Amino acid sequence: MAKILSRIKIDKIGYGWVGLARMSDGKRILIKWGALPGSIVDLRIVKQKKDYVEAHITRIQELDPKIVDGKVFCPHFFSLLSSNDENKQPRKIGCGGCKWQMLSYKNQMQLKEDIVNDAFTKIKRKLPELTILSMIWSPSEKNYRNKIEFSFGKYITKGWGTRDEEQGTRNKENKTSTNIESPSPKSQVPGSNLVLSDWSVGFHKQGEFSKIIDIDSCGLISDGANEIFDHIKELCRTSELPVHDQMTHQGFFRHLVIREGTNTKQFLVNLSVSDHDLKERKVQQRKDLLEIFKNDTLLKEKVTSFVITYNNSLADVVRSQDCKTETLRGDGFIYEKLIFGEGQKAADEAVSFRVSPFSFFQTNTLWAQQLFGQAMKMVGHIEGMILDLYCGTGTIGISFLKTGKGSKLVGIEIVEEAIQDAWYNAKINGLESKVVFLANPAEKAFTKTPEIKDKLNNLGLVIIDPPRDGLHKNVVQMICDLKKESDFKLLYISCNPVTMVRDIELLIEWWFSIKEIQPVDMFPQTHHIECIWVLT
Repeated sequence: MAKILSRIKIDKIGYGWVGLARMSDGKRILIKWGALPGSIVDLRIVKQKKDYVEAHITRIQELDPKIVDGKVFCPHFFSLLSSNDENKQPRKIGCGGCKWQMLSYKNQMQLKEDIVNDAFTKIKRKLPELTILSMIWSPSEKNYRNKIEFSFGKYITKGWGTRDEEQGTRNKENKTSTNIESPSPKSQVPGSNLVLSDWSVGFHKQGEFSKIIDIDSCGLISDGANEIFDHIKELCRTSELPVHDQMTHQGFFRHLVIREGTNTKQFLVNLSVSDHDLKERKVQQRKDLLEIFKNDTLLKEKVTSFVITYNNSLADVVRSQDCKTETLRGDGFIYEKLIFGEGQKAADEAVSFRVSPFSFFQTNTLWAQQLFGQAMKMVGHIEGMILDLYCGTGTIGISFLKTGKGSKLVGIEIVEEAIQDAWYNAKINGLESKVVFLANPAEKAFTKTPEIKDKLNNLGLVIIDPPRDGLHKNVVQMICDLKKESDFKLLYISCNPVTMVRDIELLIEWWFSIKEIQPVDMFPQTHHIECIWVLT
């Protein structure tokens, strides 16, 4: 039986929203699932190590009122707080995301600054002149996501823990209402905490892929995206086609992805389905539904492009290696623009990008404009070539090139489809003759395609925006080898302060210097942080 720790005070939080506390014997506790500094919590130990234990929060007994001063805005907000309400609002079953809604945006930014400063404590002993700048706030606290993915499923949670289950039992016995509204279940799954519902669409329960929380709307996407979601959800529900069952791997509806061009007001819908086991009657229902999607008045008015992805794999993903995509209406993609500056002149000189169903684009458009704009200021004047080692669809490199930074661009990206989009994006911005894009992993860029080095004459800037794990050791070596031959600036955009610090320590050993770190908030209401730094 798992050991329970009662009334533990959380001292602080680190990257990834991991809370830090101490046991009575001094052993460290690493805490997941909703830690906030100053909170008093009950914990369940899930892993024992020699010097520390890992634990999950089972109940929040008290919150620090100096930190928790925000207003919860989402009906699907959920916390493990012992009291029956947050901001005295009735709550539906929570999705487990956006846990920082209880904090004012000012306090969210302070916590994120503390996390970044804490991550750099060790390296600042080596680099005392290093400055951590104040966090750049997101232009929008809500409704900022330009992409969202919903999942269909049958299984929903009976509750989010003992309190919810006990409360539901009490209310059933007393025939009173509860502050948690559950969809009408069809049956209890024996020996589990699952209730089987015929039809749910929303988000996976935190940490458990088979449990789908049915939601009505999401506060992180726009009103327009929520309207489209609500309408498609109802069309799917009334079609009488079954949702996909993550346990039996049968059923039709799997995922719904909505993408929005924040500046262009265009919408792309991608409905992921599985059709391998449809019976004859259901095949006709599918045809009828697709005709509805093509001709529905609201969808014709609001949705620029609508595609269906047929994915019959076992993996719980929008698409698999062997899936196929059919365009029902539109061109199968939308456009987005990044605008740097204000006024009509900036709008006329905006950088355009094609966004296809599976291409990568920064999730917060207005934030991307701030991030790239700040990066341009920090980099300063650039002559010569730009090398972008994780270029994706070319968003950063093309933005730099079109705004007058550098003369030419070489982009490296492991995903071949992203490279195709990058070529197209360069073309629609009139830069096709100034770019070269290659589908290679960054760590093998020069070994798989040695002729790349011949294209890097007069290298002025290297851009790296790596995955969460940071730089591969071969990439570090490659950058350092380039440094021996060219005197260039290095722009590093990171989504992980921990691996960022590790990479800085490696790079400063090779004659790079760094003066300041600029944190930027990409995802308000969550713990995620982006940082920009330039090495010279």
